[in-house]
Amino acid sequence: MRKVKHEFVQIAKGLRGAEGPVFDREGRLFMVAPGEGRIVEVDENGTVRTYAQTGGVPAGLQVDRENALWCADMRRGVLRIPAPDRVEPVVTEYEGQPIRGCNDCIFDSRGNLYFTAPGGSSAANPVGEVFCRTAEGRVVRLDSGFRFCNGIAVSADDRWLFVAETFTKKVWRYEILAPGSVGPRQDWATLPGAHHGGPDGMDFDAAGLLLVTNHGAGTIDVFAPDGALVQRIRTPFAKPSNLHFGGPQGRWVYVTEHDEDGLWKFQWDRPGQPQYGLT
Repeated sequence: MRKVKHEFVQIAKGLRGAEGPVFDREGRLFMVAPGEGRIVEVDENGTVRTYAQTGGVPAGLQVDRENALWCADMRRGVLRIPAPDRVEPVVTEYEGQPIRGCNDCIFDSRGNLYFTAPGGSSAANPVGEVFCRTAEGRVVRLDSGFRFCNGIAVSADDRWLFVAETFTKKVWRYEILAPGSVGPRQDWATLPGAHHGGPDGMDFDAAGLLLVTNHGAGTIDVFAPDGALVQRIRTPFAKPSNLHFGGPQGRWVYVTEHDEDGLWKFQWDRPGQPQYGLT
């Protein structure tokens, strides 16, 4: 396992509950401040502008092919934000019951949206759920029983779905059989550490390495396609919360954290995996 030092540069701080960094098709960087109910745009100089107030607790962001933002909101479900201050609820319930606190989301290359819903779950209360909203608008529950399912990722070939479970320190893997259909849960990787916390947000690079924020350990843990831990990146904060590739040549990793509720960046060896809507 390699231990390589990376230089982190702070861009902004004081965004309560900082999460969900993502770039749109025009290269603009957005993230969420859950404690303020805001989706914000942040420039490289650290200027923060409110893009939308969700009326809830926004936790995760993605962008679609039409350059609209999609938000996993812990209070309101899955939202679409096609323009500033225009918030459209898309998924608010499942089988007649409110969706339990949505946390993070990811598109595959065909426009299917996978999202986690850990609301009410904990180490002692495994009620977290994972869903898929297909490109046709059908909502399917893929799995349940999580001790806070959190970050979520899809491999570049759309074959594998990855789900971070914070309080077991596990990253689980599923084979995607069809939109809204996955195989059995597979134990793919375990993050090191005896701390309170574990995997939060995550993103792939172009070589298929999965970078995972280890909340509470002060590291970003890097896994090979077979689930082997190949590198640990020490962060200048204890609680990294999420990350996303972007910036020049797509080789910068933008990281949010919960010590100063900030946004940071560092340079990576190669670009990130092309995201849906950004190719």
